[in-house]
Amino acid sequence: MNKKRLYYTILSAVIIIGIGVFYVHTQRQKNFAKTREVFAPIYTYSGELTPEQQKEYANLAESFMNVSPDVAKKYRLPQREQLALEAHTMTLYRDNPEMLLMGQESFPADTDVKPYQRHFGLLALIAKTKLADMPAGSRKLMIQHLESLNKSLVKNSVETYIEKITDIPLGPNPKLPPHAFGIQTSGIIGADQWIMEADGSFHFPEGGKHGVVHITDVYGKEYTVDLDSPADTEMTEVTTELYSKIDHLFEKLTDEEIQRLSTLSKTERTEAIEKLFPSL
Repeated sequence: MNKKRLYYTILSAVIIIGIGVFYVHTQRQKNFAKTREVFAPIYTYSGELTPEQQKEYANLAESFMNVSPDVAKKYRLPQREQLALEAHTMTLYRDNPEMLLMGQESFPADTDVKPYQRHFGLLALIAKTKLADMPAGSRKLMIQHLESLNKSLVKNSVETYIEKITDIPLGPNPKLPPHAFGIQTSGIIGADQWIMEADGSFHFPEGGKHGVVHITDVYGKEYTVDLDSPADTEMTEVTTELYSKIDHLFEKLTDEEIQRLSTLSKTERTEAIEKLFPSL
C-alpha cells in the first residue's frame, strides 16, 4: 500500500470514528434532555408537603418504580445531576417520612419512621458532600463521618429491637415486634410447641425451649437472642440523643455551609469538620 492510499485510509478511519463519537455524544445529550424532562416534576415538591402533595408525590414515585429495568436504563443523568436529584429526593423523604407508608406493603402502618427520617437526612448530606467543590480527602473524611452515624442508627435499631424482643410475653403464639429499620429477622425458630389441655388452656412442656431469634443488620452483622435466657442489652447510644445529633448536623450542614467549607484552607477545613463531628 503506497503512502497516499495509507493516508486516505487513516483519514477515512478518523472521520468515521469522529462521526461515531459525535453521534454517540449527540444521542447521549438527547437522552439526558429526555431524562431531565421526566424527573423535572420532582423538583416542584420541597419542604414539608401537605397531605395532598404527599399523595401526589407518592404516586409520582410509584410510577418511576414501576418502570421496567430495560426502560429505566435509557433514563440516565450526568453524575452531578444524579447526585443533585438524590440529595433533593432524600431531603423530601427526610422532611416527609410518612410518605414511606403510602401504598408500601413492606412498611406496615405502625412502622416507626423516625430512624428512616434520620437515615434519609444522612443520605442527602452524603450526596451533597459528594457534590462539594473541595479536595477529595476532605470529602472522603466527611462521608466517613456521615456513614459512621448511619451505622450508629442501625446499631441503635438493633439494640432497641432486642430490648423489645426480651419484653414480649411468651405464650402459645408469641408475636415479634413489627418491622424495624435496618434489620431482618428469622422469626422465632427452634421453639417447642405449647400443649393444649382439654379445657382449652395451655401449658409449656417441662424442659422445653422457647426458641431463638436471629437478627441480621444491613451491614451483614448477625445477632442471636435466646428467648429462654436473653442477655441484658446495654444501649450504646441513647436514641433521643442520637436523633438530636443527626438533626443538628442536618440543620448545620446547609448548602451554604458546605460551600463555605470548600473555601477554607486545608487546616481550617479540617478543624471545621472536627467541630462538626466532635465525638466521631
